[in-house]
Amino acid sequence: MTTTDPQAGTGTATQDARAHRGPTAERAFAVAQVAAPLTTALAMPALDPQAQATICTFLAAPALVAAANAAGLLPERLLNDVPGGDILRAHRRPFLASALATGFAAAACTLNGTAGTDTLAAGFMTMPSTSGIVSIAWWGTVAYIASSLRRVLTPHRPTAPAGPTPADDAPGPDGELPGPVTDIINRWHTYISNPRGTNPNQDLILTGWGPDAWTGTIRATPGHSVTVTTDTVSGVYQLPHAWITITDGPYGSSKHITVRTTAPTTDEAQHTGLQALWNRRVARSGGCMPGTHLEEITPDPATGGIAAWVVADENTDAITVPDQYRLAGALYSTPLLISIQPTQNPRRAKLRKMEHSPLETGKDLTDPSVLRANKNGFVQIGTGISGRPARLQLFDPKIGAQHILVAGVTGSGKGGILQIIALAYHVNHVAILYGDPKGSSNPDVAKMASYAGTGRAGAMGMLRLAHAILMHRIAQSAAEDAKNFKATPERPFIGVVLDEFAQLLSEKSPDQEEAAPIVAALASMGRSMGMGLVLCGQIMNLDQLGSDTSIRDNVFYGGALVLLRSDSDQKNRVDLPDAFSGIDPSKIPAFWRTGDESLIYDPDVPEDDPTRTFGVGYTVGPDESAEMMRAWILESAAGLYRSDQIVIPADFPGWEDRETIAATPVNTKKKRGSKGATKAAGAADDYDLDGDGDFDDEQTSPDDNAASWAPAPVTALAKEPTAEEKILLVLREYADPIGEEVAYTHIDTIIASAGVARRTVENRLTSLVKSGKVIRGAAGEYGLPLEGYATP
Repeated sequence: MTTTDPQAGTGTATQDARAHRGPTAERAFAVAQVAAPLTTALAMPALDPQAQATICTFLAAPALVAAANAAGLLPERLLNDVPGGDILRAHRRPFLASALATGFAAAACTLNGTAGTDTLAAGFMTMPSTSGIVSIAWWGTVAYIASSLRRVLTPHRPTAPAGPTPADDAPGPDGELPGPVTDIINRWHTYISNPRGTNPNQDLILTGWGPDAWTGTIRATPGHSVTVTTDTVSGVYQLPHAWITITDGPYGSSKHITVRTTAPTTDEAQHTGLQALWNRRVARSGGCMPGTHLEEITPDPATGGIAAWVVADENTDAITVPDQYRLAGALYSTPLLISIQPTQNPRRAKLRKMEHSPLETGKDLTDPSVLRANKNGFVQIGTGISGRPARLQLFDPKIGAQHILVAGVTGSGKGGILQIIALAYHVNHVAILYGDPKGSSNPDVAKMASYAGTGRAGAMGMLRLAHAILMHRIAQSAAEDAKNFKATPERPFIGVVLDEFAQLLSEKSPDQEEAAPIVAALASMGRSMGMGLVLCGQIMNLDQLGSDTSIRDNVFYGGALVLLRSDSDQKNRVDLPDAFSGIDPSKIPAFWRTGDESLIYDPDVPEDDPTRTFGVGYTVGPDESAEMMRAWILESAAGLYRSDQIVIPADFPGWEDRETIAATPVNTKKKRGSKGATKAAGAADDYDLDGDGDFDDEQTSPDDNAASWAPAPVTALAKEPTAEEKILLVLREYADPIGEEVAYTHIDTIIASAGVARRTVENRLTSLVKSGKVIRGAAGEYGLPLEGYATP
């Protein structure tokens, strides 16, 4: 059998079995164990003192080996490799007893000479006395050694135990059990299950036998656990450990056993090797996934490797997903060739140990039709390791547009992802507003957009235009008493794409004071108005997002996250689902590497030029799956889009004045309370965004008169909104736009939208109801009083 452990080397079943010795060698070792104490007691007095000291020193070595062997301190690898290791394993107790008796005899006879020999040999005749007790103890130890080894010392062949077994169903021609079946039963009874065997009263019920393997159930006495190990079975049947599998049985006092009697095929060896490696390295106490085992191990055609279910043992409540780097090390692989994917069942996860990653070559995007959304607005942006589509939701027919946050360091593939999202918008007749502060990051996206603002000033102009459209749609929705956004050819979904958002939103940006409130308004109210916000940047740190948690939270919880190679802290910037607890974007290498690095550089060996892992990462959203994916490879979208099918927001009457609107800064003065305290930023109704001096949502539509968009002074952003302010903001968002009746919102919706803990929301709602700021309706439903909404 070829082993899969790289440190174990390769070999055959014959070579593995060479470490086992036959009955003759074992019998000789047994005779030596019985004779050693007697011979030492007789011979020591006849030696001179120097020889006696030499022998006593020599006897310390086998005593130490015997003690370590009995205590289980000798490594299994050592016992497997050392000739006669199986004998040492099977003779642990008698070998230790022999070493102790021999050492005691050597010490007694060295110190007392012939008198010491007489004391050991005949001291029991002087009972009661100290020498009698010593003599009886010594002879008792010698007798225990001989009794323990009597089956090895006697040459007769043991007979099969009485009683029927399932193998009785397959009698031979003469009504007797086949020879191999009889041998299996005899060996088990003789060396394992009989009262003096290694595991007394742990019987084998043979359930199946064939030329290549046999199976059975090990049954202990009721109330006791089965303690038979693969080591024991390996020594008894002289078979390699990898050929033996012991798993949990139908009840606590039983286990299933499968023993191969011939070398497995290459595929079978690979499966068996993975199971053995998992048990030895991963599922052990102190391993990265203790208390687990593998089930349904099967070839994985997509990766050329193996796929299996990781299942929690009976005493394990749920699977804990380990660090993928550590798991790869335990399985002698690399992080890019190991995949562990939790499922909705906390007791099961998917494991893949790959020969090659299907993500390495990637798949080119040559047909834009693959980006056409299904009826729920999902599009495929790439494929996962298993071949499962990696999807994003661009829009929801019942809710509105969906936001997308793309995060990854330079070279991780953000630009390609952004180009795919823009092309998906184009294919699905979504109007694109594109802002690129750097000026030349994605020229194809700019060509697909109905409005593209490049450079810092151009990107700000795009945001101003997007804000104007948002204000128009809010006013139009209120006038039409519309509850949900319905896309039409004249009133399409709009994708507001902002590349390198930190250029405008970071604390060091001179445009932050104007840009942050606009982005916050789009993040909080754009979805229900059919405007999806796509933010693309390197990190999701708060100081890069306008120092406003509402931007990051509204974009993430209102849509999806594409997390590419980045620092490990990025996964903690938002509350990822539990299934993603084991991922670490910093462990995605920058390059694919096909082999190990050499210790010594050889200039004669050609360099293996690595390829970049751009587009490799995870998608987190409604279609969440904690599986590494790679986006479609798209160097350029040229030729995949049609210039005559670029969609514009025709419902916006100020579209012809878009350049004027884009050049006119938005007034972002903050609302102040009665004491002059600055109200928290993060929501559109906290700002005088239309410059008319009012802070409510009944704002003058900017498209009525472009000149109304006059520049106004701006001030610094305020601190993060309090829990109470977030709750009121949600209630205002769901309130009746024209203020004619109280619109009630369920507490679960409030919790999900506000991003505040349930207990905090319950406490704040109680205090708000007492103060009259909130009205309680049916069970669990709350709303704003009409006067409270009219004057927020």
